[in-house]
Amino acid sequence: MRVPVFFITDRNLLPAKSNSDIIQFGPHRKYIGDCKHEPFLGTAYCVVENIEGKPLSNDLKALGWTEAQAKDKEGNYKATLLPGDKFVNIEKDFFEKVHQKALLTPDKNIFVFAHGYKNSFASGLHTAAKLAYYAQRPLIFYSWPSVCAFRSYTSDEGNVEWSQEHYNRLVEQIDKLCTADPSIKMRLFAHSMGTRLVVRASPLLREKTWLTEASLVCPDIDDGLVKHYASRYLSANGTTTIRIYMSQHDKALAISQIIHGGYCRFGECADSLSGWALGALMPNQDNNSTANAEEDKKLAEVLERTKHRMQTIDFTNIDYGILGHKIPAELICSMSFTNGPCKGLKLIPEESGQRSGLSQKLSFLTKLGEKPELTVKGTCLRVVKADAPISKKLAKVLVQATPN
Repeated sequence: MRVPVFFITDRNLLPAKSNSDIIQFGPHRKYIGDCKHEPFLGTAYCVVENIEGKPLSNDLKALGWTEAQAKDKEGNYKATLLPGDKFVNIEKDFFEKVHQKALLTPDKNIFVFAHGYKNSFASGLHTAAKLAYYAQRPLIFYSWPSVCAFRSYTSDEGNVEWSQEHYNRLVEQIDKLCTADPSIKMRLFAHSMGTRLVVRASPLLREKTWLTEASLVCPDIDDGLVKHYASRYLSANGTTTIRIYMSQHDKALAISQIIHGGYCRFGECADSLSGWALGALMPNQDNNSTANAEEDKKLAEVLERTKHRMQTIDFTNIDYGILGHKIPAELICSMSFTNGPCKGLKLIPEESGQRSGLSQKLSFLTKLGEKPELTVKGTCLRVVKADAPISKKLAKVLVQATPN
């Protein structure tokens, strides 16, 4: 199936080959010197296996879906830049097209996805198209200039930071669109290093009613840094569902932990997100200060009332491959629309604070010690096969998590 995707990228445009209209983007920044803050905007299709055997309905045709041709292979794509002389006009046309496609869907939802480290435009687009396949919603693919090489981790860190202003511009334009038409809702998704874009955009996302969901998949960002953002921008008045997807098979984040001096990455620990947030927001109880005691009590009560919209999903059991660090596209979309896993899977409570053995060993070897105990204990949700037996340990957690 050819699945359509909108795209925004601040990568460099590769020179066109002779007698070819193929658009390709490279691994470098669009602007090497002074930045004009005018990323490329366009539409693309990517060939995705029709694994569910979906019929090409009129609704899907209206969204731009088409049958794959005999010569098409998985991951093949074609990108088309939106025409125009002035960026402001191109940008306006882009979001008008996104808006019109959203109006064709039952819930008027738009997905936004940002890829992670070591992704080319093509590989990131393929992942975005898989998400769009399961979501059956218009999707904006945000592609920052990842070099797409193991040796270029630090270059990618610099590039994703450079790209932040352009991602923020995307958020601002989404805000304008949703303000003009309150029926439109957004769901933000990011993977690995790309989650830094979402976290750093927190000041722009705070308490936005149009933001239905923000999901970070295997987030490669400093755990302590996220706590800083949480303490300042996480609001009990927000309505956004916040999900963290993590896997104890994720060796890529363990490698990142080594690169960053042993400091834990946010995606390495299966903490109850509501408990983690409360631990981040509550001050140290050993400081003998009572000035903020009443305020702390009220905050704890508010977080208790809003913890239902914060989830940690441990998908270890379906994270395959040597390094793990995968994107469970079908699971993500199922959770978005049904608050439950896809067919053949179920969610069970898991003790908070579970970490891979490799991550714990790295903390010991780098002399950073174990991860501190949470201020508030809680549970996260673990993905298991629907017919999987429950161990005695998990049964105990289930009993503890059952409300009285």
